[in-house]
Amino acid sequence: MSASAHDPTAARRYAEDLGVRVNWGRWGPDDERGTLNLVTDDNVRRGLAAARSGAVVPLGAPLDPGAPPYYPQALGSAARHEMITAWGSNAGGPVQAASDQLHVQCHGLDTTHMDALCHVGLHGTGWNGREFAAMADLDGARVSDLEVTGGPVVTRGVLVDVPRLRGVDHLEPGDAVTEEDLRAAAPDVRPGDALLVRTGRPRAVAGHRRAADAEGRSAEQKYGAIAGLHPSAMRVVGELDCGLLGTDGPGDTFPALDAAHPLPVHVLALVHLGVHLLHNLDLEELAEELAQRATSDVLLVAAPLRIPGGTGSPLSPVAVL
Repeated sequence: MSASAHDPTAARRYAEDLGVRVNWGRWGPDDERGTLNLVTDDNVRRGLAAARSGAVVPLGAPLDPGAPPYYPQALGSAARHEMITAWGSNAGGPVQAASDQLHVQCHGLDTTHMDALCHVGLHGTGWNGREFAAMADLDGARVSDLEVTGGPVVTRGVLVDVPRLRGVDHLEPGDAVTEEDLRAAAPDVRPGDALLVRTGRPRAVAGHRRAADAEGRSAEQKYGAIAGLHPSAMRVVGELDCGLLGTDGPGDTFPALDAAHPLPVHVLALVHLGVHLLHNLDLEELAEELAQRATSDVLLVAAPLRIPGGTGSPLSPVAVL
C-alpha cells in the first residue's frame, strides 16, 4: 500500500497505540468542526467571568517579512508587505491615499495562525476517518476548511506556563512538554475551553535568528531546534476535551522525536481528536500578567479569516484578563 493510500485502520492504530482517544464519529459521520462543537455559550460565559480587570493582551506575533517559508514550494518569505500607492487615490479629486497589500502564508514557524482540520492527514486519512485526498487538492479544501469555524472562536482560555512550573526561564530548544508536565499543572480546563501552553520560545531563540540571517543560512538552519509538545501530552488534551490547543511554537517538537512520525501533535490533534491548533502565539506578556494575578484563565478571542477552501488562516488573537 502506498504512503498516500487511504488506510483508516492504520491511522486509528497510531493514536490508539499512544493511548490517545479517537473522536471519529462522535459528532456524526459528516462532522467538520471537531471539538469546536464543544465550545458553547457556557464557555463564553466562563470566559467572560475570567475577564476580571478588562485588560487586553495581544497574543499575535508581528508579521516578519524576512521570515523564511516553511514549504519549499512557497514564495521566498513567509510574509510579504507591498505598498500599492502612497499618494494616488481611486477616489480622485483632492483625495490622497496610502494603500498596501499583504501575502501571508497560512502555515509555518513564525506567523501566528490557526490550522483547519483539513491541514494534515495520516495514512491517507484525515479528520473523522475521511479520505485525505478527498478533503483537499490544489484547488483548495472541500471539507473542514476554515469557513466551518463560522468566524471568531470565543471561549475560556487556560494557560500552562511550563517554564515557570519547572523553575526555568524557558525550555531549551528541542525539549518537549510531556504528559507529566500537563498533569502536574492540573489545568482547570473544561470541555470546550482552550488550552494554551507556553514554552518560552521567544527567549530561547533570541539571537539565534539574527546570527542565522547574518550568515545566510537555510530556513531549516535558521529555525534550529524548537521546543514543543511530546506525543504523550496529547493524551491529556484528549481527556480534557479541549476546544482549541495553542502554543508559542509550531506545537510539535523539532527536530522530530520520532523520524517515522515527524508531526505527532498535528496528526493527533487534527486527524484523531478534531482539535484546531493555534501556532506561534506570543504568550510572554500573558504569562507575566497571569503570574502577577495568581490566576491562569482568560477570555480568549481567536478570529481566523473566513477563507472558503482555506487550510489555515493568519491570526491575531487576544486575551482579556
